[in-house]
Amino acid sequence: MRHPLCSVSASTLGRLAFRLGMLLALSTALIAFLDLPLQTESAPWGIVSLELAWSPFRALQILLEWQRAGVLGHAKLIQIADFVYLLIYGMFFALLAAWTGARLGQPKWASLAAWGATLAAGLDVLENAILLHEIDRITTPSPWPELAALFAAAKFLLLGASALYGIGGGLASLFPRYRRPL
Repeated sequence: MRHPLCSVSASTLGRLAFRLGMLLALSTALIAFLDLPLQTESAPWGIVSLELAWSPFRALQILLEWQRAGVLGHAKLIQIADFVYLLIYGMFFALLAAWTGARLGQPKWASLAAWGATLAAGLDVLENAILLHEIDRITTPSPWPELAALFAAAKFLLLGASALYGIGGGLASLFPRYRRPL
């Protein structure tokens, strides 16, 4: 199934991807800044440590440490901000894949990579909902952290594949022998 962005002209895709890339860089810096207080002994990668906790007991350990440090509000803020962030990164990597496919003449691969970025953003919505639930109810362990980790792992794999295609193909398209005439 063809991704809707793959029917947009390469020049338009390039301009949009550049602008969205700037916004992505800025929002990534903001999220990284907000994440600093969450980087603790139990959670060396901040919120990503909770996303990939995999076990209810590991998630509870992280949340209790954040509660003791008084930074649960930061965790909640990041999860809420991530609903906007996932729109930005999902659209950026989908645009980048579509642009790369247009430049290389690979509509099938471009659609797959663009749908991968779109699906990754969708999985992030589910993951965020679960983590917000867990942050709000620090009590007995539940199976929800395992599901959040599954969504997060799938999100990172899909996003990584999409980014690899978009960035790698985008670099290859700079060489005339790989690029198709526009």
